[in-house]
Amino acid sequence: MRATAVALVVLTALTAGIGIGRASDRDETTITAQVSSADHETDEGYFSLGADATVMAKPGTALYRFLARQKGRKVKLTVTEADDRQLSRLDRGR
Repeated sequence: MRATAVALVVLTALTAGIGIGRASDRDETTITAQVSSADHETDEGYFSLGADATVMAKPGTALYRFLARQKGRKVKLTVTEADDRQLSRLDRGR
C-alpha cells in the first residue's frame, strides 16, 4: 500500500509539473507548502499543496490519512528519480 501511495504522489507531482522548490544535481525537487482542502475535497481525496500543486490520494490509504491530518500545516514534499534497477509493483486492494 505504501508503494502505491508513493507512486501516486510521484505521478501526480510529475503530471502537475512541479516547478517550485529546488532542483539538485540528483534529479530531484523539493517543495514546502501548506496543505489545504475543503471538506468535500478531502472526502474525495484532493489536497492542495500551496498554489502550484494538487495531490490526489485514494481515501483510506496511508497517504490520504497523512494529508488529512496535515490540513492547515506546512509539509515538505521531495520527488526524486526512481532507481531503474528496482522492480515496480502495484498492490491492488491490499
